[in-house]
Amino acid sequence: MIKMDEIGEIPQLIGNSIAFRDGDSFFLYSQNNKKVAKVSSWNKEVLDQLQKGGFFDALANQITQCGINKASNLMLLLGRDCYMACKYCSVNAGVSNKNMSVELADKAIGLYLDTSPAHPRITLFSGGEPTINASVIKHVVDKYKGVSWILTTSGVVSRLFLEWLIEKNVTIGFSLDGPPHIQNFLRPLRNGMPSSKIVENNIRAWRKKTGKHATVRTTITSDTILLIDEILDYFDKLDIGTVHLEMLSHIGRAASTDAKLILQPPTSQEWIAGVVKALNWGEKRGKRIKIGALNYFFNPQLSSYCGPMGGQTIVVNHEGFLTSCSEVVDETNGYWSVFMIGKINQVLKINKEDLGSQYWKYGKACENCFAKYICRGGCAHKNLIKTGNISEPDQQYCQFMKSIIPILIMRIFANK
Repeated sequence: MIKMDEIGEIPQLIGNSIAFRDGDSFFLYSQNNKKVAKVSSWNKEVLDQLQKGGFFDALANQITQCGINKASNLMLLLGRDCYMACKYCSVNAGVSNKNMSVELADKAIGLYLDTSPAHPRITLFSGGEPTINASVIKHVVDKYKGVSWILTTSGVVSRLFLEWLIEKNVTIGFSLDGPPHIQNFLRPLRNGMPSSKIVENNIRAWRKKTGKHATVRTTITSDTILLIDEILDYFDKLDIGTVHLEMLSHIGRAASTDAKLILQPPTSQEWIAGVVKALNWGEKRGKRIKIGALNYFFNPQLSSYCGPMGGQTIVVNHEGFLTSCSEVVDETNGYWSVFMIGKINQVLKINKEDLGSQYWKYGKACENCFAKYICRGGCAHKNLIKTGNISEPDQQYCQFMKSIIPILIMRIFANK
């Protein structure tokens, strides 16, 4: 029998279940069946009921094989040019005006579709602003039917082209960091002019034309975390439906000395408090809050943190090279040799060895961690920058995950 005194405030993994003490009660979260139990007394009868409910069983489907040769998704990095001069740009957009050609896009999509994906899904992304390469987007969207198209944009796009994308049923995600005084400081146009009004107007046009709530991705700094209530209220007034929050990382342009002097990420405690505020706001307003690190809370597996690292998403850059990280887009990134895994030839084939078997195995810090099936080791690129090892997550990330997961479990129980 599991002994109560062996379970403390620090969560532990028992079979598939995350267990921890909170005051006089014990919480258990079964990762297999997504159930939460709160236990105040611990005896054989209670234990039998929990075991019948699937608690403490081994985690089902622990291993997801990487190196698959039939990827679920394709991501095209359409070019390096950009209308923006964001102070923290993760990919250093604008270092060149190189774009993907129509011929290369056709070749990549053709090879991807030849693998007969069950539900073809193609993301139009970039090492810059993808809508600058409008000619390729128009060509592929018109040519390939039965594909789910996803576009991520700064929101600085012509109204005419935006309406064309809406007409073609392209799903669009906008980047917006908050009200004008925040957006215009962090995400100015390349000519130094403000971007806020352009993005606002395009989000309103999206809402009016589609009848759908927009999705925005927001980067949070040590300064803007203090304004999280103001940011969320602003999004509420814009009628945003999904808010994707990510913490600033010192990668790309944000890694420069000048950027580091003015831009810092929130502390772990600030980030946790901000996420909880956002969750409360979303619950109250009926909005969806997304945090990248928590994508797998309801899909625990011993697997890579992201699709490109696991081989589920094939990422093709503007020159036809394959990369296992959408943040490492070409040779201008110092870690290009680590993440570049080949070039398009006659087939799309990703091998486990190409992706780096050292990442597939968790580092020592993760072996006995209760969160490992949810956390999945964190972002390989950020790990490499912060710890020098793609399979060793940085301590700030670890602290956040270990702190937020018990909070989420108790919230699930409270909301039944």
